[in-house]
Amino acid sequence: MTATSAPVVVGLDGSPSALLALDWAAEEARTRGCGLTLLFAHPGERHALAVLDTAPEELADDIFDEALDRLAGRGHGDLPVRTVTRYGLVPRVLLRAALRAPMLVVGRQGLGRVAELVMGSTSLACAAHTRVPLTIVPDTWEAGGRPHRRLVLGVDGSERGLPAVEYAFTLAAERRLRIVAVYAMELPLGYPAGRPLTPEQPRYEEAAARVFATAVEPWRAKFPDVDVTTAVEYQHPAFALPEYAAGADLAVIGGRGHGRITGMLLGSSARKILRRMPIPVTVVRDTLPRR
Repeated sequence: MTATSAPVVVGLDGSPSALLALDWAAEEARTRGCGLTLLFAHPGERHALAVLDTAPEELADDIFDEALDRLAGRGHGDLPVRTVTRYGLVPRVLLRAALRAPMLVVGRQGLGRVAELVMGSTSLACAAHTRVPLTIVPDTWEAGGRPHRRLVLGVDGSERGLPAVEYAFTLAAERRLRIVAVYAMELPLGYPAGRPLTPEQPRYEEAAARVFATAVEPWRAKFPDVDVTTAVEYQHPAFALPEYAAGADLAVIGGRGHGRITGMLLGSSARKILRRMPIPVTVVRDTLPRR
């Protein structure tokens, strides 16, 4: 997360969602002191023109021209920018292009003509397999807003979720951000809504304390200047995390694991988290190289 010559990679498809991802990626690149790689991934062969009414090269030129105009219009015209067109399965193309990048950025909802041809969720597929931090930008995010300087960190106590915690603390220390670490503990099936937790509450509180002791406290000790608060929610993470999005700039979650947060990102629950979060979400998988 320090200044680097490797550019941030952002996936473009001609959709409004991708342009919001571009806005976020440009701000991130400026903060990191690096450039941008604008990547258009065409889902067909180079000469397969039947699926679209526009040649792939012409479509790519239109997408890149729009992106470059947007960068210039939003004060990012001085960023080093490289444009790349690749052919193949879109998530695979994006992931391969970002292998040596500090971050891959994609929009949450692709609505372009190319995106409509791709089966499944590109953002979810990338989240499941990324080897670099992946930021998914929702269509509710607005560029240029006043930063809150706070991030939401989803914790679950699993060992495979710890790289996300490390990433969040390192980011917070470098950029002077506050962290709200949220542990969502779903109550047993059939537990009456609104029923007080007593006498079970001490047991739940002890379990949450163990999670924070494992996932948060070691990093709090390593970064004593980072302002950290912890919160426990007794509901599904897909409902708990968005409640903390107001007043936050970013959410950080793990990309794979066995706990309540990280273990879900290969299944349908991941869609609930990513679709409900109104702020950008950075997914950090356990396969990332250690610092």
